[in-house]
Amino acid sequence: MLSADARSVIAAALSEAAHGERTATARRLAETYGVSVATIYRAAGRSGSKRKRGPRKPEYREWTRIAVALARRAPKSAPLDLALEAAIRGGDLPPEAASMPVATARRLAREMGLSDRRRRTYRLNADYPMQAVQIDGSSSEHLVVAGDLGGDYLLKLHRRPYSASGYKNKPVGADRLRVLVYGMWDMCTGYVLSDYVVAKGENAFDAMEFFCKACGDKDDPRVVMRGIPDDLWSDQGALFKHKAARDLLERLGVNLVVGEPYAKERMGGVERAHRTRWSRFERALFLRRSDTILLSEVRARLREFEIRENARRPSRAKVSGREASRSAAWAALTAARPKYNPLRRLPPNPIETLAREARRKVDVNGIVRWRGDEYECDDWHDRWVITRQALDGGGDLVLEDEASGERRVARRYAPRRYGEIRASLTTPLEKLLRENIGLAGADIYAPSGEAPKVLPMPARTVAATPLDDPLDAGACRNLDEAMRLFFEIYPHPLSPANRALVIKRIEQAGLRRDAVTDVALRLAALVREA
Repeated sequence: MLSADARSVIAAALSEAAHGERTATARRLAETYGVSVATIYRAAGRSGSKRKRGPRKPEYREWTRIAVALARRAPKSAPLDLALEAAIRGGDLPPEAASMPVATARRLAREMGLSDRRRRTYRLNADYPMQAVQIDGSSSEHLVVAGDLGGDYLLKLHRRPYSASGYKNKPVGADRLRVLVYGMWDMCTGYVLSDYVVAKGENAFDAMEFFCKACGDKDDPRVVMRGIPDDLWSDQGALFKHKAARDLLERLGVNLVVGEPYAKERMGGVERAHRTRWSRFERALFLRRSDTILLSEVRARLREFEIRENARRPSRAKVSGREASRSAAWAALTAARPKYNPLRRLPPNPIETLAREARRKVDVNGIVRWRGDEYECDDWHDRWVITRQALDGGGDLVLEDEASGERRVARRYAPRRYGEIRASLTTPLEKLLRENIGLAGADIYAPSGEAPKVLPMPARTVAATPLDDPLDAGACRNLDEAMRLFFEIYPHPLSPANRALVIKRIEQAGLRRDAVTDVALRLAALVREA
């Protein structure tokens, strides 16, 4: 803002300027005060609204309305020049309308809001980092799968980028594997993190694995993004459609924001990050002598690329009114988050609690059918349960009784061969103990003298809230169930003081069945010794 004295000086200088020197004087004053030339004229009171000239041929607008209305009769708007010709031949427009240029008709249609090529623009802003982030997956523009090396993949650079329809004219690897990249963009600072994966297409497991990796603590202190975002913006892709992914986001306290289909403008931040990655990172790979590279090497180079980009590109939000890099702004603005909403750390191993679930029935033989296989639950029969399994599709099932909420583990059903003994089979643990294998142990807690490696958070954080694990079947539902289990093992009366002590010990252990069993066995052993 210019002061009153400065405005008077500017007005006097412009009024005293000779004819033909006023523009040069305004430019000199703009350089002196560090403002634009338009601001100088406004300060001197020499700017004002220009007189608007009326349309020279107002009939053009009416002719354009008729032509657009006729063009929109088609399922998709017909070309405007053909609509004009048809309107003239049909008598809807006078013959003089043929003199109106088609470009003028198109311009008038845009000005009157009759064009279907309107472009919605979004200016996305957030008050502080991790208040809102965008996540999106996309196919690599120049990388294709050349071979599976067993734990790693050989990638090859392809000169023809992918088209809008997918992998047209682009080779697809064995088992139809493709190179995909998942990216996350912070709406406040513009900080970007991404990672490459090899898969047949976008899926919820890869998306959630990348999300947990991006939000978790990092080994490299140069990568500052971490913590759980408040809002996660996504399109209507695999992350939105998969029930297990939405369940994990809900348990983490993340609000999933999903827009309308094909509304790509709202995801412009992460889409712009994809285009920067194609133009700068992937095309730079062609500068190497070899046109092949390992997936692990691409990931390492991508991390270095994004560290440099985030350290040199300016943040979307300023720090104390000054421009700063994305990394510096993220650290500074995260430390200034509101006290009522500090940055929350990601719980350990959240991806392991990601499970698909469905309602199934355990038949009278204790068999539950799941994804084409049969699983057996020994002591449950003829009941409806909620069935859960890890998202990778391996391992046992966890069954939760629909009525009581009690949980059991169901293992893959394997019928015995004819002639086997119909008794309880020896467990693997009993076999191991009978073999009496001698193993050499070590003192794992012996002092080493090494200083612990601690990576401090750059901002104020709070302790991670316990994450509800739908695959956990080892805890009682309440204290009554835990005490019933306790007295099944310890059938002796307890004094009020001892009962209160047992309840305290069980509650401290989180009502876990193994802890209840341990307390009961210890007391039973003391009774036998007495």
